[in-house]
Amino acid sequence: MKYIKPIFLCALLLSLAGCASIAGDNTRAVRVDSSPAGAAIYVDNQQYGVTPAVITLPTYIYGGKSITLRKRSYQDQSMMVNSKFQPVALFDILLWPTLLIDAATGDLVKVDPANLNLHAKLDHV
Repeated sequence: MKYIKPIFLCALLLSLAGCASIAGDNTRAVRVDSSPAGAAIYVDNQQYGVTPAVITLPTYIYGGKSITLRKRSYQDQSMMVNSKFQPVALFDILLWPTLLIDAATGDLVKVDPANLNLHAKLDHV
């Protein structure tokens, strides 16, 4: 009986974070560059900096995010940052409440590794 309480507390603490939250790749940092440099970086109509820069995407990237580069006298250039399912989240099936936590925090998916370094060539208007 004296061991039940510590085991219960450990199980409770583990259920507060999902498998993907703990062991997944939760990096949302994306390097964005442009030719010429100095383009404003927009995600969801909010400016995140000026190229070249490393930006941190919002937590919720389900379905991906569109990044738009804007520079005076150049055409806007949009690029898509896709997301991928994190296989480690499959362990959430064993501790089903953690699936809800990973889904709510956005950790069921990660930034597609192919989209971690973006470069766009801007064209004159």
